[in-house]
Amino acid sequence: MDDLVKEVIPLLQYLIPGFVSTWVFYTLTAFRRPDTFGQIVQALIFTFVIHGVVMGIGAVCRWVGVWGFSVGKWDGGAQAFWAFAVSLVLGLFACCLATNDRLHGWLRSRNVTKQSSYPSEWFSAFAQYDRVLTLHLTDERRVLGWPVEWPPESTRGQFLMKYPRWLRDDGKLEPVGAEFLLIDSAKVKWVEFNPVSEGSL
Repeated sequence: MDDLVKEVIPLLQYLIPGFVSTWVFYTLTAFRRPDTFGQIVQALIFTFVIHGVVMGIGAVCRWVGVWGFSVGKWDGGAQAFWAFAVSLVLGLFACCLATNDRLHGWLRSRNVTKQSSYPSEWFSAFAQYDRVLTLHLTDERRVLGWPVEWPPESTRGQFLMKYPRWLRDDGKLEPVGAEFLLIDSAKVKWVEFNPVSEGSL
């Protein structure tokens, strides 16, 4: 048992930067965490990139130390510090790529992919079309408002609507009596995107 622990601990120490990047990514984005095997695979990919970058930083630091000035010794402590710093930056960079759709948009314009960077078509629609919504509820009522927050999936979560108004059958708006309204997505049958600006509410 002791031999197994001695073998597992260095492996975990080697993989920790990748797990940090994975943790940062799933904490700051709307993506659902994959199963344990999927998380381990992603941590391995992040670890490979992180250790490659740290090796590059180490080579540059040693070269600067030989030809310029030295601020310290490149040892295990320096490698651990840079691995942690790179894991945080890499996790934040992955979040940036996954939440603004610029990379996928550029690839779509060159017919490389048809996918967006968002976790689902549902989330993509709300992120790309910034406008007033009409939520058609299961009890046949309709509420119109500006979406401040929306659920990452259609089956779970809540809508946070700003300036909500009840939309009557005759098309007239009735005030809800609150600046914000929280609606469970399970009570929403479908969503209508309106060509109306927030200022018109």
